[in-house]
Amino acid sequence: MSSRSDIEAPSSPSGLDGGSALDLHLWKLPRGRHGLPAELVTRSQRERLLAAVVQVAADKGYLACSVADILKAAGVGRESFYRHFSDKEDCFIAANDMLVDNLERRVGEAYEEPGAWTERVRCCLAATLAWLATNPDVARVMIIEMGTVGPIASVRFEQTFSRLTALLGDCPDLVESAPGLPNIASIAAGAVFAGVYDKVVSGNTAELAELLPQLTYELLVPYVGEEAASAERAVAAEQTEA
Repeated sequence: MSSRSDIEAPSSPSGLDGGSALDLHLWKLPRGRHGLPAELVTRSQRERLLAAVVQVAADKGYLACSVADILKAAGVGRESFYRHFSDKEDCFIAANDMLVDNLERRVGEAYEEPGAWTERVRCCLAATLAWLATNPDVARVMIIEMGTVGPIASVRFEQTFSRLTALLGDCPDLVESAPGLPNIASIAAGAVFAGVYDKVVSGNTAELAELLPQLTYELLVPYVGEEAASAERAVAAEQTEA
């Protein structure tokens, strides 16, 4: 008989935090009668399905992948799949939401570090780029495949964009210094997204950290002006080269 410790897993067992490669085996149940609590079995199934939909969507594209593909990758039966999710889209959106939650947490932690506002924004950007660069599958799913889902994709994208740009509005004095730029956070963050998208779609996700200096400048210049943004760009360049 296997014990609970046989499938103990880290805080993000499926690798959906973008911090490690997707490893479905971490949550595979032992063969035969295992005597594991029902809630642990249920959690294992859900985690494996979420990890699998990310892996399969990254490999084949969301539109081309099927529930059968997800089941094969996860090692979970069809009945179990429909116990957790209504369809492929439901599973994919759940995985995306989990990833966004984790990214927001990572960015928030970086923002809470002591320092000037411009420095903390640079650290947030560095954390975002590093998080995405660690796992190309996760980056592709969030940046590219999410856009192919359908009407819900635009809603989720706007929600995610708003959550991750909210920090930029945390310095009202700087925002007020540029009254001629409406929706300044969206404009600045849009430039960042465009740079990230180009790297991911070209298959160069691992090179995202190289964008830190220029994206730092583009993100900050509407708020603080040329001189201050250039200063942070220089710091970011040193950070990238270190």
